[in-house]
Amino acid sequence: MNKKILLAIIVLVLVLAIGTYYFIFRADSKSEENENLQDNGNENNIQTEDEQASDEGDEIVPEIAKGKPAPDFTLMDLNGQEVSLSDFRGKYVLINFWATLCSYCKIEMPDLQRIYDENEDLIVLAVNVQEEKGIVDSYIRHNGYDFPVVLDEDGKVANTYLVSGFPVSYFVDKEGILLGGVPGMMTYDQMVKILNDIRK
Repeated sequence: MNKKILLAIIVLVLVLAIGTYYFIFRADSKSEENENLQDNGNENNIQTEDEQASDEGDEIVPEIAKGKPAPDFTLMDLNGQEVSLSDFRGKYVLINFWATLCSYCKIEMPDLQRIYDENEDLIVLAVNVQEEKGIVDSYIRHNGYDFPVVLDEDGKVANTYLVSGFPVSYFVDKEGILLGGVPGMMTYDQMVKILNDIRK
């Protein structure tokens, strides 16, 4: 194969890989608010993305950006009741996008329950993405989790929050402002550190 063509292919692959990462999770470098959430030595840095267009090309997905209001949503919980993100104003919210088939989600869940139990000013809002209610309900009950769980049946909320894999978590402050997102599984210690940082 021609060396120039091979080099061009390698460069294209690298550009696509880097571009995909920044498309999903790009730090808002202009905002210094909650700067202490940034930890350059941690691969789970708090990061978010600006306004995105949907697959249709003409419909604009609600803007998602650090330091701006987190896009509100209303979904049904496992008891058939409507739950909105805005219901939890006055508390910090950890929005966790997950699925029962995700092994890292299963590892992370006990730590989500622990941090939920230990902090009265924090709500863990688990958003299950595109799974049947019966499967989700059975999993939650079997494991004894009691934080709020809602069903994103069509994946629209996950799309709004630029979720491309599981788990993904977002932190929202007491006024409903998006503080940032963490791609991938968090440990209990990481959750505690972020929560303590955003309280300062």
